[in-house]
Amino acid sequence: MIFFWLLIYNILIVPLGYIGYYIVSFFDEKIKIGKIGRKITNRKINWFRRKKPDKEVYLIHSASLGEYEQAKPVIRGLKTLRPDIEIVCSFTSPSGYENADKLEEVSLFVYLPIDTLRRIDAFLTKLRPSKIIFVSYELWPNLIMKANRYEISTYLMSARIRKDSLKWLPIIRTFFSEIYRNLDHIYAVTQEDKETVARLTGSKQVKVLALGDTRYDQVIQRSEKKVEEKVPSIFETGFVFVAGSIWPQDAEKLLPALFRLMKEKNDLKLILAPHEPSDYAIEMLETQAEKQNLTYKRLTELNEAPIDEKILLVDKIGVLAEIYHQTKAAFVGGSFRDSIHNVMEPAVAGIPVFFGPVYHNSREAENLVEQGGAVSCETSQELYRNIKRVIEDEQVYNKMSRSARKVIVDNLGASMKTVKQILE
Repeated sequence: MIFFWLLIYNILIVPLGYIGYYIVSFFDEKIKIGKIGRKITNRKINWFRRKKPDKEVYLIHSASLGEYEQAKPVIRGLKTLRPDIEIVCSFTSPSGYENADKLEEVSLFVYLPIDTLRRIDAFLTKLRPSKIIFVSYELWPNLIMKANRYEISTYLMSARIRKDSLKWLPIIRTFFSEIYRNLDHIYAVTQEDKETVARLTGSKQVKVLALGDTRYDQVIQRSEKKVEEKVPSIFETGFVFVAGSIWPQDAEKLLPALFRLMKEKNDLKLILAPHEPSDYAIEMLETQAEKQNLTYKRLTELNEAPIDEKILLVDKIGVLAEIYHQTKAAFVGGSFRDSIHNVMEPAVAGIPVFFGPVYHNSREAENLVEQGGAVSCETSQELYRNIKRVIEDEQVYNKMSRSARKVIVDNLGASMKTVKQILE
């Protein structure tokens, strides 16, 4: 059956996908950047192998930046226990490749080639990895099959398949079942995820283990760094509330509640961080603040001294995780749109978390609600009422804070379990 699907994949899906990719690259700047980056990748690998011809290589593939964050504690663990290996990280998207922290444990950052037989074969024969570790969900059929041919061990870490995933559709399920069945090892997040993956792999003896979610380890490691060194102290006093990774749909519900509270609570200060901090997004928030006669400042205008303004607008990326540690409560965006963003960063900061009704794409968000560390609100009035409650009631505030942090602490340890399994 796998050969049938590979035939369909290489005769139909790959050519159509490649043509679409090539055409879109003329109009989409991100795709264009990726196209150029893939050309440079070949030269980087040649240089790397000339410099280190005999070194054992582990290839760790992340679709984008979020998956790379999950891989970080595993990368550190692998390099600690096996300092003799070379770790190469590959990405599919330019956002991952361009914005990834260049860990000292990683020898080389590259783009993964387009999944054609010829390109993948050239990539593997030049790089010669002994193990390929996929992070979370993105699997490429030709890469997996070529790895099997060259006897390269393949792993999928932090695996989970959502109940509403397209992978469960009748014909598509058969295709993905064959792909998962050709992996050597699968490390699921929870026991439920393990059972879900086992349903997809069927009777094939793929080693599926439930090892936990490495993201919990990463947010702890990140929070333990001197976060104040990256972002200067923003506000000297007051109850600081941050709205992180918000979209216009979030702002439409959240801002009326926050502005109403600011009129009632003179010490309430806001940090507003658009998911995409373009000039347009920042200017829209500035307009909203001006309508309320509220003073504001952009993060890039910050100096070492705390600001006197009521609102800080985050006009750069990569700092939100640090900013959460300077706040008392947080709203996480995407939850009035199509999918909630990262709730773990405010949770590890030990602050109450709020979001809209669209959060079931995130098991961490569900866990926070169940444990009492977060509240989901459907209307602006609900947001107003629940945020006001944590501002005014210290007991409620402390209970939510402890619950949020406990969710993170209770789920630590997945990274070292994953490292142990990979090395064994």
